[in-house]
Amino acid sequence: MPTRKMRADQQVAVIKAACMSTVPLGAVQLAETTGFPAKNCGLVPMFAVDTGLLVKAHRSTMYLPSRKGRAVARAFARSEEAGLEALRSVWRGQWFGRAMRERLGHGPVTREGLVAKLLLTARANVNRIRQAHVLLDLLVVVGMVVPCENGLLNWYDGAAYALEERSAPQALDVASAEASPEASGPQDTPVGDAPGDDTPLPSTSPQSEPEHASTGGAGLGMTEEHGSDGRRAAKVPDPRRASTTGPHPGPAVADDDLLALLLPPVLLADLTRLTEQEVIALHGHLRAVASLTAKLRGRPVS
Repeated sequence: MPTRKMRADQQVAVIKAACMSTVPLGAVQLAETTGFPAKNCGLVPMFAVDTGLLVKAHRSTMYLPSRKGRAVARAFARSEEAGLEALRSVWRGQWFGRAMRERLGHGPVTREGLVAKLLLTARANVNRIRQAHVLLDLLVVVGMVVPCENGLLNWYDGAAYALEERSAPQALDVASAEASPEASGPQDTPVGDAPGDDTPLPSTSPQSEPEHASTGGAGLGMTEEHGSDGRRAAKVPDPRRASTTGPHPGPAVADDDLLALLLPPVLLADLTRLTEQEVIALHGHLRAVASLTAKLRGRPVS
C-alpha cells in the first residue's frame, strides 16, 4: 500500500516525475523536481516499484522507470489525461484494481465498503486503514474510481456486470429452446437396433444365472453341490471343530468389542446347528456380556 504521509495527488505527481526521468533518481532528486519534502518523496517510489512502474538502480535508494513506467511517461508527454489513462491501464491489473472492479461490479458502493474491501484483499489489519484510504484516493485521482452525486463511488466504466446480467436471461431462453423435445422433433428408433422377439432380455439372460447363483450364499458361509438332475442344492457346512486363538484377520478397530476379542467370527452355519432353546439361551448370555462390557465402559445399553 502507498504511504499515508502524503496526499494522493502529491504521490501521483511524484510517480509521474519518476517515470519521466531518464537517469536514476532518489528522494532528493524527486524533491527538487516536485517541490515536496524529500523525506516524504522517498516513501513514494516503493509503491511504484510494487506496481511495476519503477525498478531499483545501482543503489537501493535510486530508481529508474521500467518498461511500463516509460510507457506511462510517453502518455504523460502527450497529455495529462492520456497519462492518467495509462496509469489506469497499469493499475487495473494489480490486486487493488481487481478488488475494486469486483466490489463495484454491480453498482456504486460507499467509501467505507471499498476501504474494507481493500483491507480484506490485502489481509491487513485495521491499523493500516489510513493507507487503505490513501490508496482509494489514488484510484480516485487517476480516475479508476469515480464519485457519484449521492456520495457513493463507482467503477469508471460503470457497473461491470450489468451487461452480463441483462444478456444472461436471453442465453438461458435460447439454451432451453434448443434442449426442448418439441424443438428437436420426434426421434425414430432404427429398425436394425430394435430387439427381436427371440432376443433374451438382460435380466433373463442365461449367462446371468450362474453368477447370481454362485454369489447368493457367499455371505452366509454356504456351499453348493450338484444333484442328479443337474440343479444346484445348498449345503450347510459342518461346524468348526476348533477355533483359532490368534487375532482376527480383519482390520483393527479403535473401539474393539469384547466379544470380538474373546470369540472368533460366528457363521450362520454354526447357528443352524443349535436348537430353539439353545438359541434363546445364547441370546441371554450375549445380552449379559454386552451389558457387562457397556457397564465397564460407562455407556448404557440401548
